[in-house]
Amino acid sequence: MNSALAAEETRRLDHASPGLKPDFSPSPNGAAKAAPLQTSFRGGVVLRWTWWTLVPLTFVAAVIAAPYFLTHGFLAMGLALERGFAIVCHQRPERSFWIFGAEMAVCSRCLGIYLGAAVGLLFRTSRRMALRLLIAAAAANLLDAMTELAGLHGNWLAIRFVFGLLLGGTTALLISSAAAAPNAREVRL
Repeated sequence: MNSALAAEETRRLDHASPGLKPDFSPSPNGAAKAAPLQTSFRGGVVLRWTWWTLVPLTFVAAVIAAPYFLTHGFLAMGLALERGFAIVCHQRPERSFWIFGAEMAVCSRCLGIYLGAAVGLLFRTSRRMALRLLIAAAAANLLDAMTELAGLHGNWLAIRFVFGLLLGGTTALLISSAAAAPNAREVRL
């Protein structure tokens, strides 16, 4: 029975943290072997499902639903969604994607941030790596905003969307990497 529990524990630890496995075999002189107290994470990427991923996806659904409601006779609901998103987004029509014959409730960068956040919450890496990626994504967004402000390029919706994806994804990755979820299903990539 004891060896069966040890084998199950070893199997569980193999999936949770490859590279750090306690040794349950008896030592030659009968002394106990020391097991590491803390598992280390060496910069790999872990895919894990969490219900929190549905929060940004709900925002994306609301962004898409707003123009649908406006063009299909549900004006009160569409205007309420647009007004709600006006708190966090400038909603300029020239910087927004159009769907169902109306502009989306947020600009292309904000839409990218919401979608990126959903994707970023699916992964986990070391906090140091996640912070570095977030700094790089924020720098790329800042560079894009400054070069457009300086007149070096025009309004590129696709670039804004991609930079929003990067910013949202890396921000959520940092949050996901900092928060421990012991019951989340994880797959090492």
